[in-house]
Amino acid sequence: MRRIAGSNLAVLLAAIFLIASAEELWARFIPAYLRALGASVAVVAAYGTFKDFLDAIYQFPGGLIANRAGYRRALVGFNAVAIIGYSAFAFAQSWTALFFALPLVMAWQSFSLPATFSLIGDSLPSGARSVAFAWQSIVRRVPVVLAPIAGGLILTHYGTLSGTRIAIVAGIAIALFALVLQSVSYKDAPLAATRLRLAELIRDAPKLGPRLRRLLLSDIIVRFGQGVGEIFVVLYALSVVGVTPAVFGWLVGLAMATSIVVYLPVSRYADAHRREPWVLLTYVFFAAFPLLLAVSKTPWFLAIAFVAMGLREIGEPPRKAMIVDLARTDRRSVDVGAYYLVRGLAVFPASLVGGALWQIQPALTFYAAAAIAACGAFTFAALMMRRIGNTSGL
Repeated sequence: MRRIAGSNLAVLLAAIFLIASAEELWARFIPAYLRALGASVAVVAAYGTFKDFLDAIYQFPGGLIANRAGYRRALVGFNAVAIIGYSAFAFAQSWTALFFALPLVMAWQSFSLPATFSLIGDSLPSGARSVAFAWQSIVRRVPVVLAPIAGGLILTHYGTLSGTRIAIVAGIAIALFALVLQSVSYKDAPLAATRLRLAELIRDAPKLGPRLRRLLLSDIIVRFGQGVGEIFVVLYALSVVGVTPAVFGWLVGLAMATSIVVYLPVSRYADAHRREPWVLLTYVFFAAFPLLLAVSKTPWFLAIAFVAMGLREIGEPPRKAMIVDLARTDRRSVDVGAYYLVRGLAVFPASLVGGALWQIQPALTFYAAAAIAACGAFTFAALMMRRIGNTSGL
């Protein structure tokens, strides 16, 4: 059983790396792609809201599918559906086509998350989970260091419209390789002990533990602040500060390199001592990034903001480990799905708020994002930092 879990974990990390490489070639340039296809700023905001809504509602069924079907069938299926969506993106002739294809594109990113959490939780003891999530984050972010740079160069050379399509086609080839790898390499673990009746899983889904609910509340507030500004970051950098897509790719790479540097040392310390201070610090940087972005007028100051963007990830592996620790062992993927379902449904309208503020003044979008995220950090400190006796985060 342990050998199967270890093998699946290795395949999962390889798949995450490949699919992240496939998506990051083009994903951060989609707002500019929408504009090139004739979409207004309001449509871009609606796209971000729709994306967040799908991310929310996919989490819980993704957890149910993982619990019922097993990791192999679930993860392979999610990747296959996403590839169909990528193809529709590549050949879209109008911005409306992206809205129709987005439910397919989101299949891997959103459906697979509960299965990923559950696989790590089943494979490793509590004291090793932050480090495991750090490695998961590293293999997810290494492509973000390189792929946006490559994508930005493609867009700079071929233009936003043709360049984005070329980048998506290249991403499809990488995702197909990941699909083949998963199809032949995943091994299904025995499910008899963990497969609960569907009706029981749905009925008990709202019964999250009290500490997990408190973490969820603070997470909702912080992520709402993130959602207010996130979809407009590329537009602000390209249109207000005036950098090229290639420079924006380098800035995203800088942010992800910053994240990669801090993941492992912080996660090792968090596993050995306390997780809560690092989660609080990550929420502080969620407030700092949009604030620094709002006052950026030059590419060099923008670089400082993107370092803060990278430091938003400093406490993400400990936060994910806390979620796994606080979830019920026999229905871990379902609890994770329920957590992200509630968070996503609460957060998905944030892009519309950001769009309304953008129409008044672009910088106002990011000032509001910073203020909301700061409220979330304060909420976490008030609700979670007073209970720090258990070093595992329980």
